[in-house]
Amino acid sequence: MNNYKHIQEKLHQFIQKYYVNELIKGVLLFISIGLLYFIFTLLVEHFFWLKPLARTLLFLLFIGVEVALVVFYILLPVFKLWGLKNGIDDVEASKIIGGHFPEVNDKLLNMIQLKNKHQDSELIEASIDQKSSELKLVPFKRAVDFSSNTKYIKYALIPLVIWLLVFITGNITVFNDSFTRVVHYKTQYQPPAPFSYRILNESFKVIEGEPFTLQLETVGDVVPNDAKIYFLNENYFLENLGSGKFQYTFSNIHTSLEFYVVANGISSNTYNINVIPTPIITNLTMVLNYPDYTGKSNEVIKNTGNAIVPQGTKIQWQVETHQTNEVSFLDKDTIFSFEKSTNDYFNFQQRMLRSVNYKISTSNQQLKNYESLDFSVEVIKDELPKISVQSNIDSVSNGPIQFVGQLSDDYGVQKLQLVYYDKNSPKAVKTHSISISKASFTDFYYVFPEGITPDEGVAYEFYFEVFDNDRVNGSKKAKSRTFSYYNKTSKELNEELLKEQKETINNISNSLEKSKKENLELKKFQNEIQKKAAINWNDSKKLEEFVKRQNQYQEMFQKQTEKLEKNLNEKEVSDDLKDKKEELQKRIEETKKIAQQKKLLDELNKLSEKIEKEDLVEKLKDIAKKNKQNEQSLERILELTKRFYVEQKANQIANILLKLGEEEEKLSKEN
Repeated sequence: MNNYKHIQEKLHQFIQKYYVNELIKGVLLFISIGLLYFIFTLLVEHFFWLKPLARTLLFLLFIGVEVALVVFYILLPVFKLWGLKNGIDDVEASKIIGGHFPEVNDKLLNMIQLKNKHQDSELIEASIDQKSSELKLVPFKRAVDFSSNTKYIKYALIPLVIWLLVFITGNITVFNDSFTRVVHYKTQYQPPAPFSYRILNESFKVIEGEPFTLQLETVGDVVPNDAKIYFLNENYFLENLGSGKFQYTFSNIHTSLEFYVVANGISSNTYNINVIPTPIITNLTMVLNYPDYTGKSNEVIKNTGNAIVPQGTKIQWQVETHQTNEVSFLDKDTIFSFEKSTNDYFNFQQRMLRSVNYKISTSNQQLKNYESLDFSVEVIKDELPKISVQSNIDSVSNGPIQFVGQLSDDYGVQKLQLVYYDKNSPKAVKTHSISISKASFTDFYYVFPEGITPDEGVAYEFYFEVFDNDRVNGSKKAKSRTFSYYNKTSKELNEELLKEQKETINNISNSLEKSKKENLELKKFQNEIQKKAAINWNDSKKLEEFVKRQNQYQEMFQKQTEKLEKNLNEKEVSDDLKDKKEELQKRIEETKKIAQQKKLLDELNKLSEKIEKEDLVEKLKDIAKKNKQNEQSLERILELTKRFYVEQKANQIANILLKLGEEEEKLSKEN
């Protein structure tokens, strides 16, 4: 039985070598058939330029054939070699060996068949052992001859030689291009044409809403006369620029699109125009928060970035955008970024202290500062307050001074004060507040020196100072013109009043002389009228002149008596002069009744127009009588005034002498 086992081991070695030989043969056949079919596939695509569907079928068929060849010629021998798949058994192997070795013939086959009968017979066992001993020295593996595969090498060399020849001739691109098209079977490829298209545009990107001009040219032996472009189910002729160059302008592109060009029946590749989304502002709102002191209500401005605002106003820009990632506020060389509150909503806030010209720009990932809008905010600074003051200071020699003023400010005045100081000590300033209405426009009335106590004998200078309510730059002020005021002493005031009395006496005296002359003229005119039978035009003119002079005298008398009365009221007199002062005032009151003469003058003027002699003469007599009474009254006033003046002057001199005597006595005691 040991001999039989040896025979079995030799059979297994034969079977392994048999399938190694089958594998070598399969590899050679796979190379020859597989490469030839590969070249065949490439040549089919090269000559026919199949459409994507046909090219897909060709590709799938190629993969199927190659897989089948791999399975049949390589994988099956490998599986049988490794025992993964049943191959030839011992019987088939013995037949192959018996056919190769004549001395073996059917001996090996008979031995295996006897062994397979499974009969326990000494005769059978002896027969098997005998045959095993006879076949023990036969080399079974020689029944497999590897050199028999050399005939397949020439078939494997055929596709390799073809590939080498194509490579040497420089036509390898035929295989390379076909291979690329077969592998990318879904891609649309165009067969070679008598000309090709070359796009002259560097990029197919266009900003949304802007035009895009396609520029291309044809390269080849044939130059087409016209070309059409196809996109969005529409087609248009391209503009022929000559020399095979064409162009077409897409206007106002908002979405990406595909297009291709056809000329002479030859189509170009399909191209895509990519639209770059533009960051734009769809709505702009300005919220104006005015300073509280202005008294203005907050305001909202829409669809514009221009405004005129008071200084210190807080402005909030609220921007609604589309396709925007960033919004910037550009002021000269300074850039501020808007804060993004929600998607497509941005806001920015700034307190305005000066006028600015600014820009609001929008950006996204592809476009930086694409939309830049120019605006301006004009800042109105708080103006200085204004003050205008009028006074009777130039017409008053003593006593209080009246001031009437107007104050104004753009947003209201806050305070008014009187600033006064000794002219000789201008730095020692004192102030006195004056109550006013805190409005934009207001008036005030003030009587100097109300509220203060000026010293006698001091020359003062003063002005009014107004403050506004500016809370941004601080309260600003403005002042009126400077006024001068000298607070006279009692002595100076008495001397001035006496001087005025003296001037008044002289004026009354002169007026009295003129009045007497006028009365003489009146009598003369009255006599002339009485002697005439009728009044003529010259008489009427003389009468008009007389009435005019009488009115002037009337006004002059009234002013003089009022001035004298005012002088008496301002003057404080001693007890011994009070009675005389009262008597003089009574006479002045009597003189005021002269105003009744105004009626007579008016009636006289009307009579002069009617030229009626009797009434005119009667009225002239009444006027003459009134003038006589007036002269007498003025003479009495003049006499009383002279006496009153003399006695005041005497008292003044007496007081001066008394003071001099007291000073001399004081000096004598000191010495």
